[in-house]
Amino acid sequence: MKPPSTYAEWLRLLDRFRSGDDSTIELIEKGSIEWTNVVAERWTHQVGEALGARLQALSKKLQAGLDRARGDYFAISDALLAARRSIAPLRAFVASPSFPEMVRDHLASELERWISETQKSLEKSAMEVRHDQGCLLKTIRDNPLTGVSSDALTAPGGQAQERPVPPVRGRRVML
Repeated sequence: MKPPSTYAEWLRLLDRFRSGDDSTIELIEKGSIEWTNVVAERWTHQVGEALGARLQALSKKLQAGLDRARGDYFAISDALLAARRSIAPLRAFVASPSFPEMVRDHLASELERWISETQKSLEKSAMEVRHDQGCLLKTIRDNPLTGVSSDALTAPGGQAQERPVPPVRGRRVML
């Protein structure tokens, strides 16, 4: 499939992205559109709706994972990790170079707002659990949605970005 250039091509691609097809991101990044007043408004609305649909699906997936965990801290951390991995393609989508800068900025702020509000909501709910001595809160804080997963460190095109290597420190043994 070729990168989208008309409104109709964008709609088909955004519908695929909305339904969860991450393979469309590469085409979206290479796409272009003629920026007229009418097209800009409709196109921007469709892009925002696609992101909103993905965030709603991610919310449902995260909630289902947390519900299935039933207090198992490992399963809770696994659900949080899965959600964080699902955020990586959304970050790539909102940072697409084919989007005008103002659209990229708006989408990125909406995504970051959703991530931070979801993290705060999870922490607030965990603080209300009194019978586990803070283990749920610790699990949520140890596996934050705001963290960047290793999948997110992959640059567009599948090449890994260079990460700084932390210095190796010796172990201090006290007797």
